[in-house]
Amino acid sequence: MKKILVIITSLILLLSFNLSYGQDDADYFVGNWKVVIKGTPAGDAKMDMQLERVDGKLAGTVKNEGMDAVKISKLEEAENEITIYFKAAGYDLYMTLKKKDSDNLDGRYLNMFDVEGKRTLEK
Repeated sequence: MKKILVIITSLILLLSFNLSYGQDDADYFVGNWKVVIKGTPAGDAKMDMQLERVDGKLAGTVKNEGMDAVKISKLEEAENEITIYFKAAGYDLYMTLKKKDSDNLDGRYLNMFDVEGKRTLEK
């Protein structure tokens, strides 16, 4: 009887850990990010990205150095991955970002350039 109780308790603890981890994971991209687009013709491009969950959906802005923040016009969410769409200098641009670890992401900009990002505490 003790073995059954230990097994049931272990399963409950394991299940509760998995559920709480999954909830945190759902908002992985929420926050402020420093993003670097590597190897563009003008060199590495640095951007600030701010994402928040509004009415259950991710939304936010991107800001290139020396420019005003631009609202993300469309954002697609998948498991551990997002694609953001925005306009800058009259062009429609997009970036796909994937979870790398708890505070880092990587991805592709226009499917041509590598992207690295790091979570920040700055606003």
